[in-house]
Amino acid sequence: MSHRRGFKKLAAVAAATTATGLVAAGLIVGAQVSSADPVSLTLTYKCEFPIVGVQPLKVAVTTDLPLTVPVNTPTGAFAIKAVSTISEDTVSGLGIIGATTLEGTAGASASVVGAGINLPSLTVPVTLDKTNIPASGEMAINANGKTPSLTFKEAGDVKINVGGLSLKVTPRKADGTVTDITPDGTISTACTQDPGQNNLLATIKVGSGPASSTPPTSPTTPTTPTSPSTQPTTPTSDPTTPTTPGGGTIKYSYAIDGQTTLKSLGSTAPIKGSFDADVKLQPQTFTGNLTLANTHTDFKLLGFLPGSSDIKVVQEGVQSGELVAPGFKAHIKFNVFLPQVALFGFPISTDPKCGTVSPSTSEMVTAPDFNLLKGGKLSGTYSLSALANCGGLNDYISAFAKSDGNTLDLNLTKK
Repeated sequence: MSHRRGFKKLAAVAAATTATGLVAAGLIVGAQVSSADPVSLTLTYKCEFPIVGVQPLKVAVTTDLPLTVPVNTPTGAFAIKAVSTISEDTVSGLGIIGATTLEGTAGASASVVGAGINLPSLTVPVTLDKTNIPASGEMAINANGKTPSLTFKEAGDVKINVGGLSLKVTPRKADGTVTDITPDGTISTACTQDPGQNNLLATIKVGSGPASSTPPTSPTTPTTPTSPSTQPTTPTSDPTTPTTPGGGTIKYSYAIDGQTTLKSLGSTAPIKGSFDADVKLQPQTFTGNLTLANTHTDFKLLGFLPGSSDIKVVQEGVQSGELVAPGFKAHIKFNVFLPQVALFGFPISTDPKCGTVSPSTSEMVTAPDFNLLKGGKLSGTYSLSALANCGGLNDYISAFAKSDGNTLDLNLTKK
């Protein structure tokens, strides 16, 4: 099951919205301006997070802005609201790491240009309210804040454009501890605005005359406008692009080190190998390939007759399973071959086709402290059927090999 794509950032989606809203609305006018109209803006972003990779984020911000602003008059502060929508896959990724709440901070960039002010890249820090993570589906995160106050020194049009997002978010478990998504449990990332969108929050007229407080019809995406004329003046409503449906696939890969106990022979055999899986985030299931190195066991028949056998395990078809927080349950199916069996040091079977007549199966479950991002213990039991193709002593060998209650005890380490 391998996927560490720099997966450094996951639940950060939430903070994104908050940040955008606070910046966009926060750079405009405020309490000391008597007239204000509601204004809103919806933008979509792409953010890369641990486990789920690049995911969509929809951000909607609303606030009240004035139609006009007097020259040399502080705007004061205005209350703003922001709502972000996180994708199903991002929510699923949070669940995979055992997170139940999300909190953190964000920085949203914006440009404020015109009427004697030129702020091409202003960053507004915001705090994300602690939010419960749902069991499935999309996740909405609300945020509230207040804009900073600005004073415009001359008359003219002021254009406010919303830019990118920087996120620093901490998902937490039910007991309040951080997850293992990163060494300190915090995800930091930057989100990129989808191209072709109109990111103009508003055009404010400083001085006298009518002002526009809603975005224009023609989409533009400048981030550092040099003059008011660079932005369209005819406003329309904002886009409402939905988030991408869930159902993405991620890859995991684990190295395997452990042993199997052969009950009827009273012996053990070391196990080494790997397990690679494709995990579907919606629903949380996986399919994968199990590869085990050939191994060997020494035993004593009847408690005193020395014997030995080489062992080869080959998976039967594609393996499958389900994610069960904090780990998974795997349905393993495999065939067992004994390429060489010896008694008293003398080979009594050397046919590579010597093996079980029907596949063995095992329902393997990870330990309670298993960590998908690191690994842990995986265990289960299985049976061995009768053997075939083991030469003249096939029935004798089969009688001792056939058994129930054999165990698999494995340690998985994330690659």
